[in-house]
Amino acid sequence: MVCSYFATNMKYQVSINKAFENFIEIEAKIISNSTEILLQLPAWRPGRYELANFAKNIRCFKAMSKNGAELKVRKQTKDSWLIYNSENNAEITVSYEYYANQLDAGACFINEEQLYVNPVHCFMYEVGKMEEQFEVKLNIPSDYKIACQLPSSNNILIANNFDQLADSPFIASNTLQHHEFKVNDSNIHFWFQGKHDIDIVKLEADTKAYAALQIDIFKEFPCTDYHFLYQMLPTAFRHGVEHADSTVIAMGLGNDMLRDDFYNSLLAISSHELFHMWNVKRIRPASMLPYDFTKENYSTLGYIYEGITTYYGDLILLRSGVWSWDQYVESWNDDFLRHISNPGNNNYSLAESSFDTWLDGYVPGIAARKVSIYIEGMLAAMIADLTIIKNSNGKFSLDNVMHDLYHLFYKNNKGYTENDYQALLEKYGQESFEQFFAKNIWGKNNLIADLQNILTYFGCSINNNKLTKDQNSENNLLFNFLLSR
Repeated sequence: MVCSYFATNMKYQVSINKAFENFIEIEAKIISNSTEILLQLPAWRPGRYELANFAKNIRCFKAMSKNGAELKVRKQTKDSWLIYNSENNAEITVSYEYYANQLDAGACFINEEQLYVNPVHCFMYEVGKMEEQFEVKLNIPSDYKIACQLPSSNNILIANNFDQLADSPFIASNTLQHHEFKVNDSNIHFWFQGKHDIDIVKLEADTKAYAALQIDIFKEFPCTDYHFLYQMLPTAFRHGVEHADSTVIAMGLGNDMLRDDFYNSLLAISSHELFHMWNVKRIRPASMLPYDFTKENYSTLGYIYEGITTYYGDLILLRSGVWSWDQYVESWNDDFLRHISNPGNNNYSLAESSFDTWLDGYVPGIAARKVSIYIEGMLAAMIADLTIIKNSNGKFSLDNVMHDLYHLFYKNNKGYTENDYQALLEKYGQESFEQFFAKNIWGKNNLIADLQNILTYFGCSINNNKLTKDQNSENNLLFNFLLSR
């Protein structure tokens, strides 16, 4: 079985004859008059801000002329290859094998049941030609379905440039389950690979509810089709990765998939990843526009693109009525417990921890070194949101800030900075946020004080490390009301 990939100057063939070994065989035909051709493989993938060194999964790289003569190749960096085309061959062929045995939401996996590819892992581009159109033709059995955000016809996927291709994972399998419905004028697609017992009708209804509320914040849904690619695993697992018009979510809980906690966890990660469609896939820090796939794209703004998304992922489920107050609090308490259990709060700021995701942001690292852009970022977002609501008597909220980031920056093809975010907080919060940034973003171990203060205003408090409503306060229902606005 073979899949093929075409570009203006390149044509890829991907064979899975070695699926039993978890290797994808890749062949690229390059049309070029250059005497030297530099091919680059990405060093990281958007959505996980650390170097991944995908090149470690490549073996047997070689280049051949059209008449079969082997060409000289030398690596220029750990993940770029220079091909010497001294005879000006109009067409050369590059071949290599990629090891694909990681079944999560951001990698590649191949076996006799499915071909699952995140192109950013294993496709190269010719340096200087990233903006050319790419096509991916999949030569697959007639009973295979293809799940992908790219438009397709006759098993051919079309990408406008390498960035779009790199951001477009796909699953090809004869066991894919597909369910489609509409939210406003857009089509939402569920794709399930693997066995599950999820109530699709309920999942559709809940997705419609939380998606409609997210759309209301930004006032538009930026794509005509959005795809949830669910990899359902037989063992306990939870991982999601955002893409421009899709997400891959890998979930598993053994044989207990009907449990409420599993379903609620699925909803939470799905809501989180959908919010990313606006926040980071479109609303993007200036330092990440455009992406540089060859090296670190440093940013101190992880508390926005991950922290705010984590905050809204659960909050939207409450506000849309998908979750009850008790369900929201249960999830919030779990996150808060992670916060207070992390002694890194005493040693590293939220902004510094964002910068250092490129160093050790996704592994424990040494004891008490750093904090989480997800958890501490979520708490900082809550403080900012409730401060705006308090100061404006409920007229404005963080919704307005996110709306403006989308329309003022993404819609004008601009990245934002921390100063831009602060200016919007102050616009709607009607006060200086200098101390907020000094204490909660750049300071150490200051979140709880501001969090307790703003929660008290809304008739809530943190008791025994759990969020509770003050039953003796006349405002005891106000916090719930505002979260459900």
